[in-house]
Amino acid sequence: MNQNVHVLLVEDDEMLRETTALVLERQGFSVSTAADGVDGLDALRRERFDVAVVDVMMPRMDGITFARKVREDSDLPIVLLTARDLPHDQLAGFQVGVDDYVTKPFDGEVLAARLRAVLRRVDTVPTEPTTTTIRVADLTVNRDGMVVQKAGETISLSATEFRLLEVLLDHRGRVLSRHQLLEMVWDIGSWGDTHVVEVTVQRLRRKIGAERIVTVRGAGYKLVDA
Repeated sequence: MNQNVHVLLVEDDEMLRETTALVLERQGFSVSTAADGVDGLDALRRERFDVAVVDVMMPRMDGITFARKVREDSDLPIVLLTARDLPHDQLAGFQVGVDDYVTKPFDGEVLAARLRAVLRRVDTVPTEPTTTTIRVADLTVNRDGMVVQKAGETISLSATEFRLLEVLLDHRGRVLSRHQLLEMVWDIGSWGDTHVVEVTVQRLRRKIGAERIVTVRGAGYKLVDA
């Protein structure tokens, strides 16, 4: 999967930037770097990238602002790097639509594994051609093109939001727990923080309609046809 995967690494610490780039290149990724969010946005205008790895605390433009600006017109997968493992910081990132969060100091192989997990969400395709397009009430979901329409109007979803919707569609009417969704959508199993599920569900509800995703207290979420 790593072959030809172009990573944009945005990190203001020069030593960490160079070290992380080297680690990712050894894992088979192609890496371009930027020193802050402003330079990162300039790089996105010049080149095509498959995923962005972005530090949170940076001069001129921090990682959260960078992610917010990217999400205005792009579903590029974004993984945030932070020195603080606090739920508030993580929620701030997930609320603007980032796909994952890695806390410093991190192991290079772990970061590479998290990138592969994010990219798998983008690369997920159906095995049966008959299920390429799914219609539920006024929603139409095209898996191959990762296109979602509501009442004929195209909705912009991030890779993670699309993957969450896809999983809920495949199990519609069935309650999926937060830990099940962590494993099926984020590939991080029961040890992960379920706040990411709650925030992403909220974002998806705002886009497809709150009535589509029902919360079953103490159990999880399910997608309904109503």
